[in-house]
Amino acid sequence: MSEPVPLPSVATREADSRAGPGRVGGGFVAVYVVAYLALYVAVMTPVLASLAIRLEQIDPAGKEAALGLVVGAGTFVGLVSGLVVGVLSDNTASRMGRRRPWMLAGMPVLVAGAVLAAAFGSVGGVLAGYVVMQLGLSMIMSPLTAILPDQVPEEQRGKVGGLLGFTAQIAGVAGFQFAGAFGGSTMLLFLVPVLVGCGGVLLLVMRMADPPLPKDARRSGDLAGLARSLVFDPRRHPDFGWAFVGRFLIQFSLMILSTYQLYFLTDHLGYALDEVTGLLAITGGVGLVMTTVGAVASGFLSDRLRRRKAFIYAAAGLFMAGFLVVASAPSFAGVLVGSLFILFGAGVFGAVDLALATDVLPNREREAGRFMSIFNIAGALPQSAAPVVAPFVLALGGGGNYPLLFVFAAGVAIVGGLSVRPIKGVR
Repeated sequence: MSEPVPLPSVATREADSRAGPGRVGGGFVAVYVVAYLALYVAVMTPVLASLAIRLEQIDPAGKEAALGLVVGAGTFVGLVSGLVVGVLSDNTASRMGRRRPWMLAGMPVLVAGAVLAAAFGSVGGVLAGYVVMQLGLSMIMSPLTAILPDQVPEEQRGKVGGLLGFTAQIAGVAGFQFAGAFGGSTMLLFLVPVLVGCGGVLLLVMRMADPPLPKDARRSGDLAGLARSLVFDPRRHPDFGWAFVGRFLIQFSLMILSTYQLYFLTDHLGYALDEVTGLLAITGGVGLVMTTVGAVASGFLSDRLRRRKAFIYAAAGLFMAGFLVVASAPSFAGVLVGSLFILFGAGVFGAVDLALATDVLPNREREAGRFMSIFNIAGALPQSAAPVVAPFVLALGGGGNYPLLFVFAAGVAIVGGLSVRPIKGVR
C-alpha cells in the first residue's frame, strides 16, 4: 500500500472492502501521517495567528469580539458540514472509492476560502472567507479521519493513532512559525499553510487504495435518515461519549492558550505586535521539541503498558501546571515556561487520545466516517466555544482579566482529564 497502485476492477475492490483491512506498511503510515500533519497546518494556522493578525489590522478596538464571531461562526459551519460529509462519504458509491472524491473536491474550495479571507478588508469579508475555508476543510478532514478505521487493522490502530494524535499540536507550533515568517504578507500568511495542507493530502490521495462501497451495502439516502446520522445516543455508546467529553474539554483549554496568547502578550504584558510574532515563533520552535518528546514517549509507553487513561491524567496535570505559570507570568519568559508545560502535555494527550477513541469506536466497519466525524467535533468545537466563553471570563474584575482566564483553563483541563475515568473499554 506504500507504492502507487493502478485501479483494480470493481469486483475486486468490492471484495476487498468486505474482507476488512490487512496490515499496512511503513510507507502508507508515513504518507498518512504527513497528510494529517499538513492538513492540520491549514486548520490551526488561521485559528492561532492568521485571523488574529488580520482582525487586529482591520478592527483594533473590537478585535476580541470580532475574533470570537469569525472563529465561532466559521467553526459552527465546519462542524455541521463535517458531519454531513462524513455520513455522505460512508455512502458514496464511486469508482474512485468512498473517501478520495471528497478529498479531491475539497482542495479548491479550501484554497478559494483562504484567498477570500486574505483579500477582504472587513470583518464580514474575513468571516465569509473563513466559512468557505471551513467547508473545504470539512470535505477533506472527514474522509481523512475515516481512513484510520477503514484501512488500518485493529492490531496497528494504537500505534498509527498515536502518530496521528499529536499532529495537531505540531501543526499548531508550525502555525506560529508561519506567523513569524509571513506576518508581513496577509495573502501569504493565509495561502501558504493551505497549499501545504493540500500538497500533503494530494500525496496520500495519489498513493492510497480506496475500495468502492459495495452496492448492497449502500443505504437509502433520505433526509430523515441523514438527520438521524448526525447525532448519537451516548447512553448506547457510553465509552465513546466519555471519550468525546474528555477530548472536548482538553482541547477547549488548549484553545484558550492558542487563541489568546497573542493578545495576552500585547494587551496584558505590553509587547508590540511585531515583537509578538517573533516571540511566538520562539515558543513554537522550542514547543515543537517538547510536543514531539511527549508524544513519542507516551505513545511508546502506552502501547507497551497497554494503558491509555494514565497518560490522559498526566497530560491534564501538565496542562494545569502550565496554565498556572502563564497566569502569573510577569514577562515572556514566564509565558514560555508555562507554554512548554502545556505543549508537553499536549503531546502526551495527542499521542493516546485518538487511539483511545478508535478503541471504543462504535460500528467501525459500516459507520467509521460517521463516528469519526462526530469525534472530530470534540476537537473542532472548542475553536468555536473558547472565543465565545473567554470574553465573559475576561470581563470579570473590570475587563482584560487574562490571569483569571488561564486559571479557568487549568480547571477545565483537570475536569477533562478526569472525564475519561468512567470508560470501561480501555485501561
